[in-house]
Amino acid sequence: MKRLACYFCLIVLSMMTVSCDKIFGEDLTDLIFDYGVIEVPDKALFIGNSLLLGNGAFGMNATDSLHDYHALIQARFLAANPAYTDVKLSGIAFEGCENHDQQLNWLENSLRPQLSADLDLVVIQIGDNVNTSKKRSAFEQGAKELIATIREASPNAHVVWLYGWYVSSNVTKSIKNACKQYTVNLVAINDIHETENESSIGTVVTRTAPTSQTLKYTRYTVLPDGRLQIDFAVEGKNYTAMVRATGYDDNPGTKTLTWQGYETITTDWHVASHPGNSGFAQIARHFFEMVNINWK
Repeated sequence: MKRLACYFCLIVLSMMTVSCDKIFGEDLTDLIFDYGVIEVPDKALFIGNSLLLGNGAFGMNATDSLHDYHALIQARFLAANPAYTDVKLSGIAFEGCENHDQQLNWLENSLRPQLSADLDLVVIQIGDNVNTSKKRSAFEQGAKELIATIREASPNAHVVWLYGWYVSSNVTKSIKNACKQYTVNLVAINDIHETENESSIGTVVTRTAPTSQTLKYTRYTVLPDGRLQIDFAVEGKNYTAMVRATGYDDNPGTKTLTWQGYETITTDWHVASHPGNSGFAQIARHFFEMVNINWK
């Protein structure tokens, strides 16, 4: 009977261990923090990486500045509160920090000037580029110091952490621990990263400022409406895209076409692995589903 009781205790203990592993495991969706209802903000700060500013003024690889996750969140806040304003800050340099001194330098010189007592909301969307052992080691404490700095300088701000399009188990753990310690909403977006929510080779992006692009073509045609229809190949696969250009130059010898204007064509696989418009829409939807906002 005693042996049976001991065996039963071992089974219960094993079940408890599995349960703890599930709750505190590495999957982001295992631990979503909800810290009550917040009001529609008047002033917000977004700290992000390429998903916020990778296409220059907006997120890589939305087709224009109106279709990344920030623009979609901003539009809904403005509809509810016309006085709403926000600022975007690149956090890529913080992701790249390999030691505490580098982190402190960024927190003091890049982040702190953007913080103020009247901030209502801070959205952190970094962690995807913490991709080396040194970066991950530094980020374990850096994630906590990032939130602590925000709490100190903007004590009235509700803080939300959005993560991660590109996921690392070590980074996930660091973010979860930091969010738990400082009672921060964690909104997981890892489940959104599916093929149908990615951008693609051949996607045309409309920039907010004039630019130029050079592309090796297989053929191109000037359409009646003035657009350039360009056929090109990437890793042996053929693509076609059409862009509006203010001017262009053709080098027939190298079969390269350079055009000027606001539109560029996505030709890089890494860029194409970023969210497309559907991916950004899903990220914004997750944000509003997970953050309990009083829309009045």
